[in-house]
Amino acid sequence: MFDYRVKNAEEIPTPALLVYKDVVAQNIRAIGDMMGGYARLRPHIKTHKMSQIARMEMDEGIDKFKCATPKEAAMLVAIGATDVLISYHIVGANIGRVVDLKRLYPDTDLKVIADDRDAIQALSDACTSAGVSLGVMVDVNTGMDRTGALPGAPSLVLAQQIAQASGLHFVGLHVYDGHVGDFDGDMREKTAFESIERAVETRCLIAQSGIEVEKVVASGSPGFEHTQRVDGVDEVSPGTWIFWDTSYGEKLESPFQWAALVLSSVISTTRENLITLDAGSKSIAPDTPVPHFRMIGLPDEIVFVRRNEEHQLLQLPEGTPRPRVGDQFYLVPRHVCTTVNLWDEVCVIDENGMFVETWAVDARGH
Repeated sequence: MFDYRVKNAEEIPTPALLVYKDVVAQNIRAIGDMMGGYARLRPHIKTHKMSQIARMEMDEGIDKFKCATPKEAAMLVAIGATDVLISYHIVGANIGRVVDLKRLYPDTDLKVIADDRDAIQALSDACTSAGVSLGVMVDVNTGMDRTGALPGAPSLVLAQQIAQASGLHFVGLHVYDGHVGDFDGDMREKTAFESIERAVETRCLIAQSGIEVEKVVASGSPGFEHTQRVDGVDEVSPGTWIFWDTSYGEKLESPFQWAALVLSSVISTTRENLITLDAGSKSIAPDTPVPHFRMIGLPDEIVFVRRNEEHQLLQLPEGTPRPRVGDQFYLVPRHVCTTVNLWDEVCVIDENGMFVETWAVDARGH
């Protein structure tokens, strides 16, 4: 295991989110090795939300990005990203935010997704009024059932509407296969292929109708290694790989290492087998079942007794030496994406294990 101990950790007020810059760089190189380069990679930045990390990706040759919010998109275009896909359904007042962004950065290839006729018409009206042209991808539901038009004819109808709409141009299809996540590798591969097959068939149907399908963008971190091998898929868009976490790390064999951990201190020891940490629900995201994190240096059989905003009460296994108040521990989040969104800034750890600077989480929130 990578040695996550920070040599000058006593200088860091806890709780704190640590980002190991050298591990981030290793993960970027690893995904490039997996994919034979970055030409077909469109990384989702919702995991890190940081301009500094996006710049690291750009420095390695990554030239296109996916994001979830107008705020994330604004961060990307402000640092020079020229190809940005907002993989979220833009409705209501958010339409104006995206149109304004396109107007401010007219040379940026800015795209959104859609799965609803009325929403597409609202986008068209706003873009026409503003005198801009916005790329739109049909969001296709291939099994997750969260968003997206059904494959086949329903997606074709929307593609035709976009292609004919003023102020819009049809780009292609977007597919998120979040339902691909089985612990069994063979089953995960099978589900990924079944999912993307529906999108590829839809692509062929739209192309046969005479509408050009520029690209299909697909997959998250669990499925992309399989989907990237499929003809008809132009780009894959995983996100968690950049920092990794225990949720995926427990089920997937991968070359990625944990790159974002929470440093926490023991603040109380009320009983022989109980300790209280200063990393509560405002420090590590509480949106997963327990265990919410893996605690480096203590047994995995810890009992999560109670979690409050600024407190985490843990029961240690029988026979475990009780830590002292002030002792520090490194916590690996189960869900790193939502954990990052809790923080205004991160403490950057260099290749020598030293805390050297802080980086803003620029696009935190929406």
